[in-house]
Amino acid sequence: MPSPRAGPTQVRPRLLITDLDGTLLDRNLKLDPRDVEAALRAKAAGTLIGVATGRMYRSGLPYAQQLDTSLPLICYQGALIQELPGEAGPGPVLLRREVPPEVSLKVLELARRRGYSLNVYQDDNLLVDAITPDVEFYVGVSQIPAVVAKDPPLEERLQNGSTKLTVVVADPDRFARALAELTELVGAEAEVTRSLVGFCEITAKDVNKGAAVTWLCQHLGAELSQVIAMGDAPNDLPMLAVAGSPVAVEGASQDVLAAAEWVSPGPGGGGLAAVVSHYHLDRPPLA
Repeated sequence: MPSPRAGPTQVRPRLLITDLDGTLLDRNLKLDPRDVEAALRAKAAGTLIGVATGRMYRSGLPYAQQLDTSLPLICYQGALIQELPGEAGPGPVLLRREVPPEVSLKVLELARRRGYSLNVYQDDNLLVDAITPDVEFYVGVSQIPAVVAKDPPLEERLQNGSTKLTVVVADPDRFARALAELTELVGAEAEVTRSLVGFCEITAKDVNKGAAVTWLCQHLGAELSQVIAMGDAPNDLPMLAVAGSPVAVEGASQDVLAAAEWVSPGPGGGGLAAVVSHYHLDRPPLA
């Protein structure tokens, strides 16, 4: 059962923005039907539903469409905000921030020297040096195929920037060392965080989910006090910090639990449905 940390916000929430992996998606990478149904009810009552994920746009898009979200998709940890597709074709890009080449090349050199797998993202494509077990691990989660960059190789492609970098190290102990090493290497020049254990995410400086939610609220003319944000991992902390109502899920990291005003069930447990009920998001706002 969800655990209250504090009563619901006194400001009627207008937006519900949720993470996917570790927050909503179960071990089979599926959404709970209760969450989908609750999202539809909340939308019908006037709540704006959105997704903020570290996934690529085309990796997060199917889930946003299942939830019938009203808001542009925040993806790549906030490095890209893009409208959902419409009848006229792909949705327009509203915001894009690239990791500069000087940072990317440092990460590439370290990854090659240490034997880490590095994902490079350009134009919503996943580029790698080689198909390794760690790359296969990532592809199994993202459900997007990796392309081996040969002509030109990654070091040349990185001159054009990268939406995000992900160093993938499935072994937990080795991953902890990689995360610390990368933070020391580029932490002053870029944002370094983790989503799922095994994925070290690197974006341009000051690019994170919190900055993306702030930008989106300004774009919509909404107040951050009207936002409910749901998350589970350190990469969700900036989003929870700016939201009027920060929500963690059961099983979240301790720092995320500490930042939340309320705790909902974890992946596969109807967590979004519990949030909709707790904050009365499926009821029309008072006149």
